[in-house]
Amino acid sequence: MEMESTDDSLITPGLRTLLGEIVDYAGLFPPADLSLPRALRDYAEYRHDEDAWMLSRFVLPVRRLPDLSAHRDVLKQGDPYAFSVLGTGGATAEAFLDAFERDLDVIEAFEKAYSGRAQAEVMEVPLPDALVGEAQAEQASFLDALNRQLVRTGTAKLDLFLEVPPRPDAVEALPALCAAVAEHNSQQAVPDRTIAGLKVRCGGGEPSDVPAVDDLAALIAACRDASIPFKATAGLHHPVRHYDDGLDTEMHGFLNVFVAAVLAVERGLSRPDVAAVLREDNPDNFRFLKDAIAWRDLTASLDGVRHVRDTLARSFGSCSFEEPIDHLRDLELL
Repeated sequence: MEMESTDDSLITPGLRTLLGEIVDYAGLFPPADLSLPRALRDYAEYRHDEDAWMLSRFVLPVRRLPDLSAHRDVLKQGDPYAFSVLGTGGATAEAFLDAFERDLDVIEAFEKAYSGRAQAEVMEVPLPDALVGEAQAEQASFLDALNRQLVRTGTAKLDLFLEVPPRPDAVEALPALCAAVAEHNSQQAVPDRTIAGLKVRCGGGEPSDVPAVDDLAALIAACRDASIPFKATAGLHHPVRHYDDGLDTEMHGFLNVFVAAVLAVERGLSRPDVAAVLREDNPDNFRFLKDAIAWRDLTASLDGVRHVRDTLARSFGSCSFEEPIDHLRDLELL
């Protein structure tokens, strides 16, 4: 029976723990393509919605941060606003670093203007093409240069998620890249630190934008092995893997991705076993209990789920906050 509204007493602790603050709202981006006033207004309303426990940051390009000045009245309401900004990036390390410096100047000016009412907590930006497949030492040097710029501009608490291109050489290079990122993270001071991780695109406007199950499993396993975080974006409006008629291809489910990450850590799954969770298309094989989550006969405690969400599987970006919730209701999970 479909429920008209969410009753907190009916949300199992397992589901709430897995999906707490999991959706980065990206209403500015396709296919929603909302205007900034509309997307920000919707986000402000979602923050007071009964499903707000699933909501995380507002996503926008770093170049749009100055545009928020026209919406100061919205940003003054309620708790401070947290943003995940999309960096400019660059095809080479040099071009990337030049753009990164400009992006940090924009972020610094933005945060000074809002005096704690709004903060860019995360930057998402594509890894320079020229660094894909490079030696670990080259990648480590690049990350060191990024960190020096962050410290110089006083934005050292900005976490970075580097998007990996969906190419075979990028998948093969994941262990070396993750090792370089892990080494960078290990050298960060507390509390002024920049934690880096990877970003994976799970969909888009073409079937080729959907990564193969084995490639996504490789990224989850590589991040797990190196103890670095990842976040996902695009193509994750549905909870469980399914066939999409519009794209004429199989699409990933956000329950698949995040349960796979939890079990990869808590049960030490191999890459093929991670892929098996990602391929699951029967929602009945996912269970969310009072003290655990489960897929088939594999379980993980709530403490384990919290640990993985904190350290490995951070969030996913979605141009709709309502669609993932509606689909969870369709499955009678909400």
